[in-house]
Amino acid sequence: MPESIVVIRLARNLRYKLTYIKIFETFLESERQTMVTELLRSLLQAYQLAIGPLAGYLRRLDVAAQELELDEKLLDHAFSRDDTESRLRFIHDGLGRAASWYKTQLADRQMVADPELRQLLIELGEIDAAKLWQTEARMSMMRIPVGAKDREWAEQTRVSPEDEEDWRPKLVDDLGRPAWAGKQSEWSRPGRYRRGEPR
Repeated sequence: MPESIVVIRLARNLRYKLTYIKIFETFLESERQTMVTELLRSLLQAYQLAIGPLAGYLRRLDVAAQELELDEKLLDHAFSRDDTESRLRFIHDGLGRAASWYKTQLADRQMVADPELRQLLIELGEIDAAKLWQTEARMSMMRIPVGAKDREWAEQTRVSPEDEEDWRPKLVDDLGRPAWAGKQSEWSRPGRYRRGEPR
C-alpha cells in the first residue's frame, strides 16, 4: 500500500530537521564569534525540541525516526560554506524555505484534516518563522546582506535593527510576529484539540 502524502511530507520534514541539527552542531565546532555561537545554540535547541512532537506523530503512523537517514546532499552543500557570512546566508535561506513550506501545508486540506496535525504544523511553522526573524536580525547587526537586493546596503552605514522603528523581516511580516514577541500572531491558532471533544 503506498504511503500517504501526509507520511511522505512529514517524514521529509523530520529528515530535514535532523540534518540541520547536524549542520548546526558542526558549524558550532568552528565558530568563534559569540554573537553567532549564541544564534547557533538557539537554533539547535529549537530544532531539538521540535523533533519530539513531529517524531511522535510519525510513530503513530508507523514511521520510525531512527530509520531516517540524513540528507547527504544538504550536508555537502552546508559544509562547502567555509566562512561565517556564507554559513549564515545558508541558514537564512533554509529557514525561509521552511517557513514558506509550513504556510503551504496549512493551505492543503489533506494536511489539516486532523486537528492535531494542523496544530502541530502551526507550532512548528511559528518556530521557524521566529528563528528566521532572529537570524535576519543577527545578520543585520553584523551588516551581512540577506539577499542580492541587499548587497548595495552592505556598502553603506546602516542603523541597527533596534533603532529602526518599523524594522521587521519581510517573511515574518507575512506570517505575523511570532507568539513569543508578545503580540498576537497572524497565524490562525485554534484551541488545542482534546481527545473526547467534538471535532
